[in-house]
Amino acid sequence: MATGPRSRRPAPKKPEALSGLGLKALLDKLRALAPQALTELGLELVSVETALENGRRIVRVVIDKAMDNIKGTGFEGARLNEPGLGESGLQESGLGESGKSGSKVTIDECVAAARKFSAWLDETDDPNSGPAYVLEVSSPGLNRRLYTEADFRRFSGSRAKVKLLVEGRPVTYKGRLATAVGPLRLITPEGEITFELGPDLKASLIPEI
Repeated sequence: MATGPRSRRPAPKKPEALSGLGLKALLDKLRALAPQALTELGLELVSVETALENGRRIVRVVIDKAMDNIKGTGFEGARLNEPGLGESGLQESGLGESGKSGSKVTIDECVAAARKFSAWLDETDDPNSGPAYVLEVSSPGLNRRLYTEADFRRFSGSRAKVKLLVEGRPVTYKGRLATAVGPLRLITPEGEITFELGPDLKASLIPEI
């Protein structure tokens, strides 16, 4: 277990207290901070997400190697627990597989990124206000979500599943991405699907082991 900096933000009395403007401001800060902080480490931001797990607010920052294909990657992660929410300190996250051949983002890089984020938040936040949370920094894992056009270009040739709205109904297609240039396409056994980015699109890689 690797130890790291701790935040002094108190835990709320109930999970509902974690929502609202305070949480949105925190997520916006992380999205603004991530590009510069991660570039210094040779990494890039994939996403910033939030969820409730066992009554605790998890703020999850997903990172990847900058401009580097990660086909076949495993999962690495680090979690920074806030006081009042159980364990304290920075530790390896037991949320997925790690150490597989081809893994690109290491646990040390996740720890380094988590410490950068934590130090910056400690400098800019009022420790006596704002939502309590557990800061988690992890790699995308085998079933990496795809969000941007750059993501689709990067993983052209990989197997993926793409969920689209077709006549108002969600339909999931599985196939191989053909997205290096031109329109975004998925080659399926039934034929070629062309799609565009949008709020209803959900896509992720299919592990090839």
